[in-house]
Amino acid sequence: MKKIVKRVVSPTALMALMALSAIAGTAQAQSSVTIYGVVDAGLVFVNNQKTPSGGTGSVTALNTGGVTPSIFGFKGSEDLGGGLKANFNLEGHFFAGTGQGGQWGGLFGRQSNVGLSNSYGTITLGKQYSPAVLAYAATDPRGLKETFSGLISWALTQRPLNVGTATAPANSNSPIDVFVANALALSTKIADVNLSGSYSFGENAGSNAANRVIALGAVYTGPVTLSASYQSENGQKFGLIGGTGVQTRKYSVGAGYVIGDATLTVNYLNNKNSDPASGSELAQYRVYGAGVNYRTSVANTATLAYYYSSNKVGASDNSKTIILSDDYALSKRTTLYGLVAGVKAGSGYTAGSAFGVANNNLYLASGGKTITAVELGIKHAF
Repeated sequence: MKKIVKRVVSPTALMALMALSAIAGTAQAQSSVTIYGVVDAGLVFVNNQKTPSGGTGSVTALNTGGVTPSIFGFKGSEDLGGGLKANFNLEGHFFAGTGQGGQWGGLFGRQSNVGLSNSYGTITLGKQYSPAVLAYAATDPRGLKETFSGLISWALTQRPLNVGTATAPANSNSPIDVFVANALALSTKIADVNLSGSYSFGENAGSNAANRVIALGAVYTGPVTLSASYQSENGQKFGLIGGTGVQTRKYSVGAGYVIGDATLTVNYLNNKNSDPASGSELAQYRVYGAGVNYRTSVANTATLAYYYSSNKVGASDNSKTIILSDDYALSKRTTLYGLVAGVKAGSGYTAGSAFGVANNNLYLASGGKTITAVELGIKHAF
């Protein structure tokens, strides 16, 4: 990360600023701006992918985001005195292989928010990470890495059913359930428990519930790590004439425990999609995860993880995934990584039971097939 500590001004402007400061006779608040980001790219091989002709075949690609997404951002704070600070964060997403950006809503599609903080907590307004997904990440066996982790299930269990239709469009405040837009968020820490929540305003005349998102997260950090999260969202026409909109409700619980150089994690995710008009359950995805991270040295960490995902409503809509990965830190900012993964998909497999390569390349399993994936890449943070 790079701190901006100098501002170039003309001599005339500098004199004017000094004069104004002298007239005001007040001390200037301390402020700082940080430029940050990550570039992550790697080569990936995946077999048993669907071909245009309807069969299956292998593919080799340059994937962006094997460990983390490739992002850039600006964040800063201003000391307002008395322990109060003003904060902002602007964060965008791009594809390392092509330089293309604009994912998840434009230039700053990941985060665009401003807020205040003090010793009691933080209040934030704007687009930001869902408090629920941040809590879920605390006990995900692979820490919500961009490929082959609980992140894919979190993002896709509200699909394809919650993509929406012309009469019942999906929630525009939370397209993949990871970010929440038009949101008011609060966070605080009580003893060893971090609590956070957000409310995304639907902004639809006639129904405050339409297009609304509520997200809650709690993480306890002590001898063990415990996490719990809840997120609910309604379609854009929920409760309005001309369309109902799919309801999505998800929750997760998890735990982690450190034994020497090993960290054991387990978690559970439940995502239910339903039709509010009839009350019928459209899908209910249940994802179980378990894993161990082992530090073989100060610079190296190996991970073994297993996930089982199934749809209570869909016949044979399930997947079993095992991943062996390794991350080697060349420095504090540069990491080499590699993984080998296998996914066995049920005959009725859908994107909701997904495990695979995400980000700019969405390579998932094919129904009734077993895929093998190999990925090697490098991540650099700045």
